Amino acid sequence: MELERPSAGRPHQIGVSMHEIRDPIHGTVSFTARERAVVDHPFVQRLRHVRQLGLVSLVYPGATHDRFSHCLGAMCVVSRVWERIMETSGDVLRRHFEDFDLEYFHRLLRLAGLLHDIGHPPFSHMAESLMPKVGELELPDGWFGELDPERRAKHEDYSVLLIGAMSEGDSSPLPPDEAQDIASLVHYGVSPSPSWEKRYGGTDSGQVGIHRLLSSLISGELDCDRMDYLLRDAHFTGVAYGTFDMDHLIGNLGVTESGGILLPTVDSTAVRAFEDFLLARYHMFLQVYLHKTALGFDRFLERAVAEGEISLTIPTDAASFVRLRDSTVTEALYSAAERVDGWSRRLVTRIPARSLFRASNGNEEDRAIMSRLVKVLERRSVPFFRIDSRQYLSSSGGSSGGGSGLLVRRKMFGRIAFEPMERYSELLNKYNEIIDLSGLYVLCENALAAQRAMDELGWPIRVGMSGGKQSRFL
Repeated sequence: MELERPSAGRPHQIGVSMHEIRDPIHGTVSFTARERAVVDHPFVQRLRHVRQLGLVSLVYPGATHDRFSHCLGAMCVVSRVWERIMETSGDVLRRHFEDFDLEYFHRLLRLAGLLHDIGHPPFSHMAESLMPKVGELELPDGWFGELDPERRAKHEDYSVLLIGAMSEGDSSPLPPDEAQDIASLVHYGVSPSPSWEKRYGGTDSGQVGIHRLLSSLISGELDCDRMDYLLRDAHFTGVAYGTFDMDHLIGNLGVTESGGILLPTVDSTAVRAFEDFLLARYHMFLQVYLHKTALGFDRFLERAVAEGEISLTIPTDAASFVRLRDSTVTEALYSAAERVDGWSRRLVTRIPARSLFRASNGNEEDRAIMSRLVKVLERRSVPFFRIDSRQYLSSSGGSSGGGSGLLVRRKMFGRIAFEPMERYSELLNKYNEIIDLSGLYVLCENALAAQRAMDELGWPIRVGMSGGKQSRFL
């Protein structure tokens, strides 16, 4: 199958009819009639019923926004990024590609932005631990290069499952090769289609690394996913941590060719905006995504499933999977809460666990305090549980090389020079460190006994009825 040639016009205006949706973050989000067929597909519409932040809404009541709006936002952002790259660096790209190719890349990016989160189950943080082995999924034949069938599936695997299913049948909104190309931008393990490899080469040996560049705009150090969800989540939680100057950042993006490979660039005048973007994600993780009370509620949900109060199975086929939505779980919780006085009732009545102490595992003093507290709780037979949270903030975190892949563009003595962002931003180097936190919790009925244990250690800290004052804010 040959790559489908788009209609004439601007790259994001493929086709004749344009449709618009009003969005609280980006204003007007436009899409074509062809894209609307994808937007209207039941697999995408299911995301209206999957909240972006799950149980975080029990802490931040405004955080009831859904993954559908985030995916529309990601499509909008990646389109703006590509359009700006074409304005600043179109000459670099046109050395290697025809206008038809560049329009095809734009179309793929928009649809990859729209579909990148399509495989999220309800309450994704908890539900991913219930996913089957990836080898059990009905994944499209021939799409994956190497696949370990024994590893636990992730939401990205389910995104590929659903994108593949959307390309089946005569009335499908996605041609099979185009669907595979989209999936290859969403999932690092998926190979581009035969049509792509025939025209551009593979992901490693391909023409000037174009596939790697496109993938980085969907999931990379500076991608559409993060740029949208930070602003969106900050808006709906009501916090200021996630804000950054996206317009200035996008306005200073470009591409250069270095060593025969295309690499994204940020103008030196926007490095501070890039660092604000890094700090926004850092603080959103600490204050929202890893909020101590929300993590406690996540544990309640995990225990409700593990102890059989509610039944939740993640199907291996697309048709069954898309019937999963938040209401599937919440209705089961309310039903269980009427039958048993357990984890489900704690959730539906919003009785939080009491946070005793939160330690940074990279801090020796924190680890020592944690160890002392655990010993006292165990000696006094006070039931407690521990929640560990590990998160790499950088896309290069935990990897052995390659860095961020971002270059800084600046003028030096009248000439343009490029250097790795790591050399230009000390903040990025610090940001590459992992967030590694551990928290100790007790149930509300054990708060008084836990307080006595903490008094024994000489800590002037109260375990209050609203969740307790943290002994250490991280």
